[in-house]
Amino acid sequence: MPALRPVRESILEIDDNSWIIGGVLLLSYKTIAPSSGCFWSDGGSAFYTLSELAHSQQPTHPLSSTSRVQLVHDAGDCNAAWRIGEAFLKVQALSTPSRTREHITLNYLHDPANGSVPTFPIPRVLYHTEHDNRYYLFTSRVPGNTLEKAWPNMEEETNQVCVRRVVDICKELAQRENNKICGVDGGDLSENWMKPPQAPDGYSHEMLLAYCKEVEMNCDSFVLHHCDMGPTNVIIDLTEGCKVGLVDWEVTGFVPKEWIRTKFCVCWAMNFDFPSDDVKKSMDWRQRVQLDLERQGFLEVAEAWNSRFSKGNSSASTN
Repeated sequence: MPALRPVRESILEIDDNSWIIGGVLLLSYKTIAPSSGCFWSDGGSAFYTLSELAHSQQPTHPLSSTSRVQLVHDAGDCNAAWRIGEAFLKVQALSTPSRTREHITLNYLHDPANGSVPTFPIPRVLYHTEHDNRYYLFTSRVPGNTLEKAWPNMEEETNQVCVRRVVDICKELAQRENNKICGVDGGDLSENWMKPPQAPDGYSHEMLLAYCKEVEMNCDSFVLHHCDMGPTNVIIDLTEGCKVGLVDWEVTGFVPKEWIRTKFCVCWAMNFDFPSDDVKKSMDWRQRVQLDLERQGFLEVAEAWNSRFSKGNSSASTN
C-alpha cells in the first residue's frame, strides 16, 4: 500500500483539465455543463465536475504553478484548502473522529426544519467524503473578499457597519439553544480555546463544562456560536452596500453565552495578520466586535480565562 501523501498534496494533476483527489476522486474541467452529478461553475462559462475515481494508472504530478486549481490555505499537515472555480475544497486529517463534521453543520443551518435559515450568506455543501482518516469537503464559494483583505481599504463607516452586522449574526445564531456543549448533532465541539492548557485529548461536554465553570461562566444553558469569526472567515461583499457572510464552520456548536464575547477578548488567533508590528492595529477587528457585544449586553470572563491560561502554561513549563 503506497504511503499517504501530506494533506497539502491531496490534489495531483493528470493534465490541464483533470486532477485526482485523495486517490479516490476525479476532478474534471468541462466546457459544457453535465446533465447530472456533482458540478459547479468556474466563474465563467465552463464547469468543474466531480466523480468517484475508477481504477486508473494514469501518471500524475504535483499541481503546476499555472494550474487552474491552486492551494489557498496550508496549516501544517493538519488541513489545507484549494479554490476550484466557484467552490472550495477543504481536506483535514481526522484527529478527533467524534467531532461534528462541517457538512452536518452547514446542512443543519440550511434546513428550515431546524429553525429560520440564516439571514446572511454561508456556503452550501457540494460533496463530502472520508478516506484514509481524512475528511474531504467541497462547498460553494461565498461572494466577496475576506475581511482581512478588504479591511485596509474600507471607510470607517463601512468598518462600523461590518462590526455591527457580525454582532447581529452572533445574536441571530444565539437564538438556538441546547442543554450541553456540543455540535449541532450532539457530536464533540473541537474548541481548543475552551479547554485547559495541557488538557488531555478530546472535547467531551464534561471536560469543556468543567473548564467553563472554573473560569466562572454561566452554564445554565448553551447557545449556538460560530466560534471562529476571525478576519479570514468573515467574507465582505461591497458590490451592493456591505453584505457580510461567514465561512469555515468546523468549530461551530453550543457554548455558554459568555464565551461569545470572551473569545473575541482573548483569542489572538483572530487578529489581523498584517505585515506590521502594530499590536493595536492587529487587534482592531476583534476589539471592535467585543466592545459592540458589550453594548448589546454580552458578558465576558476574559480576566479569569487569562489567569487560568497563564497558570496552565506556568505549570507546564515547570514539569
